Amino acid sequence: MNSNRDIKVLIAEDNYLVSEMIKGSLKDIGYTIVGEAVDGIEAVEMTGKLKPDVVLMDIEMPEQNGIEASQRIFDQCPTPIVVLTAYETPELVSQASAAGVGAYLIKPPNAQELERAITIARARFNDSITLRRLNNALKNRNEELDTFAHTVSHNLQHSIDLILGYTNILKNQARLPEELEHYLNMVIRTGHTMTNVIDELQLLTGVRTTEVTVKPVNMSRIVAKAQQRLAHLISDKQAKIHFPAAWPAAYGYEPWIEEVWVNYLSNGIKYGGCPPHLQLGATERSDGMVRFWVRDNGDGISAEKQARLFAPFNRLDEVQIRGQGLGLSVVGRIVEKLGGQVGVESENIPGQGSTFYFTLPGAPQHRPHADDFA
Repeated sequence: MNSNRDIKVLIAEDNYLVSEMIKGSLKDIGYTIVGEAVDGIEAVEMTGKLKPDVVLMDIEMPEQNGIEASQRIFDQCPTPIVVLTAYETPELVSQASAAGVGAYLIKPPNAQELERAITIARARFNDSITLRRLNNALKNRNEELDTFAHTVSHNLQHSIDLILGYTNILKNQARLPEELEHYLNMVIRTGHTMTNVIDELQLLTGVRTTEVTVKPVNMSRIVAKAQQRLAHLISDKQAKIHFPAAWPAAYGYEPWIEEVWVNYLSNGIKYGGCPPHLQLGATERSDGMVRFWVRDNGDGISAEKQARLFAPFNRLDEVQIRGQGLGLSVVGRIVEKLGGQVGVESENIPGQGSTFYFTLPGAPQHRPHADDFA
């Protein structure tokens, strides 16, 4: 028991008899008691002044309860905490854990239970502090990377805009031989590709850092906007796109879902058949999710490549990489943040193509308003 003498304990308990009983048990097993608080506010103040090695915190106290006091202690003067409660519920355990509590005891605790809980709380506290330090370091690093990505993207886009501007002047005003004009067109196409990559990088950063509120979305309007953005590609490839008569209602965030459709549609057009034929649809599942999908008429994708298709920056040369190595990765991040999943199905049979899908939480059906079609 002598090893416990160096451990200083603060008791926060408004019931005098319970406090005296706990003091007696702590003294019996050798702990040093540095103070007693009778409410949550006093517990926070005494923790800051006395610097105990552990706090025994009652849940139900006047002025401020034990959960709130524990949270303030963890934020202001991090210290291992054991909460004392007359009853145990899953909600209480969850709240205590979120507040930084390392262990809890049902009153009245005996000496053995006290010693075990204090040991556990101190061990978990060290892990929590290490995790908090790592999380803060990661947060700071991510903020630095976001700032760097924004600056680099802005500077690169400015340079690309200049390149595209000068090349378009040459294309429109200079009388170049056919071979040189072919190379000039390649420069223009490459410039637009670089712009798309920059846009996807910025979108990826936004998806990771932005919190959005999901609500029922107008999928017909979203798909129409995506199709409009791809009008030039659809015309060039003479693509045929077939839509369902109606879409099931789902929760989401319209600007992000539009990007998902743009990626899926452009991939289906680029790597579908000649000419591409795309079938769009949606299926309401029994688990409350809605599965939206795009089926093309291309060559299909092997099972091995399907498993790697949504990996970030993964290049699948055999299938001409769908997108630029970013598109499907961004799609995966978007749908995951909206509470759904992405995937692809294919028998790898030429002409039967592939089905790319994503899921979203289903929403109650509602009558359309005029604003839905604005």
